[in-house]
Amino acid sequence: MLTIRDCEVLREAYSPSSDLVVDEARRLIGNPTDDALIAFACEQMSNPDRNVRVLMLRLLAYQTGSRAAGGVLAGLRDARRRVCAVAIQACPNYLGREEIVRQVLLIAKDPSRTRKLRRRALSMLSGDEGRWKGDLTTPVFAALSTLIQEETYRFPILFGLSRLAMAPRIESLLAQFAEASDEAEHMLAKRALDGEVVIHIDNYADNPDRQRQIMERCDIAYGRMYYWISREAVAAASPA
Repeated sequence: MLTIRDCEVLREAYSPSSDLVVDEARRLIGNPTDDALIAFACEQMSNPDRNVRVLMLRLLAYQTGSRAAGGVLAGLRDARRRVCAVAIQACPNYLGREEIVRQVLLIAKDPSRTRKLRRRALSMLSGDEGRWKGDLTTPVFAALSTLIQEETYRFPILFGLSRLAMAPRIESLLAQFAEASDEAEHMLAKRALDGEVVIHIDNYADNPDRQRQIMERCDIAYGRMYYWISREAVAAASPA
């Protein structure tokens, strides 16, 4: 039977800095099935210790399916800010589910939530800080199509979309921004549609020479950390 300590071992294996691989961690804790792991994690989402609930969400982030989504949804509805924040981070595998996207949307628009939490929810919907792979899911596309009707959400969404690889739904939303009367929105969207993408300079933290080239030759997109770079250059630098 799984224990909290077992889950801590597995969570360690999921960490990028850990030397412990996931398969080895699962062997150490008795090779639980995904169903057993999900069942235990969802059960522990009612644990009064918020740290336990956070731990479970960090494991559920790597699972899929309706039962696991129920655990993430419980986290999104959690009254503790830290638990809710980690639940938002756990969403990428579940953004095809309307109930998950609906709750993230509610958080993004809820004035009773902290500004940081609302920003995190909006960032997840608009591309998870450039980490989203592939096209937007149907629920996310619908949510963003609603949000861009409100001025306060437009720039964060546009900036998020400008950090993603091009795909039909992403292109569709960018095209709407390109028709905007606001010159800044129009220009940003046009650059994204014309073959450029916004990158964070830390994407190349392991290549100081490449960072220097970008900072010297590329246009700043925002602040001192975000730069415009051609999508072809990004693709060429990506591992095969």
